[in-house]
Amino acid sequence: MDDLSEALRRVVVVANRKGGVLKSSIVRNVADVASHAGYRVAVIDGDPQGNLSEIDFGVDTDGGRGLAMALQYGTDLAPVSTGGVDVICGGPELQGAIGAAMMPGSEVSMEQNLRAALARLTRQRAYDLVLIDSGPGDTRLLDAYLWAARWLIVPTLDDEAALAGVDKMGQRFVAAKRAGADVEFLGAVVGKVNPRATARNAEVRREVEEMLGEEATPFDATIRYDAAGRVDARRHAMSARDVAEEAVRQAKARLDRVKGGTHAPGDVWWSNAKNAGQGLAQDYENLTREVLTRIGAKEAAA
Repeated sequence: MDDLSEALRRVVVVANRKGGVLKSSIVRNVADVASHAGYRVAVIDGDPQGNLSEIDFGVDTDGGRGLAMALQYGTDLAPVSTGGVDVICGGPELQGAIGAAMMPGSEVSMEQNLRAALARLTRQRAYDLVLIDSGPGDTRLLDAYLWAARWLIVPTLDDEAALAGVDKMGQRFVAAKRAGADVEFLGAVVGKVNPRATARNAEVRREVEEMLGEEATPFDATIRYDAAGRVDARRHAMSARDVAEEAVRQAKARLDRVKGGTHAPGDVWWSNAKNAGQGLAQDYENLTREVLTRIGAKEAAA
């Protein structure tokens, strides 16, 4: 630990070396639930694809330039506020920071630069929770995020490729710890599950715990597969909670149109079944509650 550790004690990185395992969705929705519960929340889109900031939050991004400058030079981070959450944008500009750090003879320490910049921001804004969405690709960026974070959440699916990504993530975590990073496992999240497949879900939890150890015990909350809800969320830059609320409004509007003999509007809303999106929204509420409870318990035990 160093003099920045206290400022970074509520920083959580969500990471898996495999793509498509709900990293961005978890960051988006945990941030939404926590902010609506009164927490001051920031998210960092640490992926060169920039989907979290541009699509999931729908903000006008800088392509990751501000975060790249912080990584390369330690400059101040400038978040964009939207819906009660501060967003530090990602995007292709992050590739420039990677290139600068890998140049022969380079003395760039993205790890220390990001730690310093993020610590200044958390002190200034008094955040209760900071969530980092990491991309599945370059390990140099992942290492910087592991060094900036106090806690690690590893999402996975119930397939071999995702579980292999968990194993690789565990190896990267161990390497960071051996090098002196403060980061600790907070837990794993199993996503895209069938809530009724209890036996299979329990087996995946067991496999993940064997890979990562008891300190990364999976959360009780799992994230169900809801294709329609995911499409609507990304199409309209909504959280799962927003989608569930909008689905109720859409259902009422359809009923009113039927009664009035009018036609539906041109924009298609996919979450149109009864109680659409409510299960997924509840999954993210349960996960957020567990995340905050675990952090509190680990802080109390320290």
